Amino acid sequence: MIEIGQKLGYLPGKIEEKMEPYIRYIADLIIKLHKLRPANRIFAEPDESPPKFDTKRFELLPLTYIRGMNIENAVVIIDEMQNMSRPECRALLSRMGEGVKCICLGDIHQVDHPYLDSENNGLNWVVSKFTGSKIYGHLVLKGDKSRGPITDLVIKSGL
Repeated sequence: MIEIGQKLGYLPGKIEEKMEPYIRYIADLIIKLHKLRPANRIFAEPDESPPKFDTKRFELLPLTYIRGMNIENAVVIIDEMQNMSRPECRALLSRMGEGVKCICLGDIHQVDHPYLDSENNGLNWVVSKFTGSKIYGHLVLKGDKSRGPITDLVIKSGL
């Protein structure tokens, strides 16, 4: 198997166990939203604490295993796209089939990939290539509010 993206390395256990440290924040956000507005359909047991995802309805996968997949009739959220290279973006986006809504998230001021920067990254590349297409939309969130006061200070200071 040829992997793309950053290697997860050898970790014992199933893929879900290997991914857990990398995706915990996504699960935490979904569970937080679930408490405000129940999303029972994505959980196998919504009343468990913490609820377990129904893997037939909701999957979190590393970019490493995307090769050869054909994704159809799904909502795909690609997070941290600013840390993806052009070939990684192409490999992932070319998997999208019929009935897919793809949402790309990222912040060009938070690039931490050693070979990418705020100008040269997957997010900027996708924006530059897709702008003007009928099936593409783009929005930039502006303002000084974010996670909290410390994050606001970091953003304002240019740190």
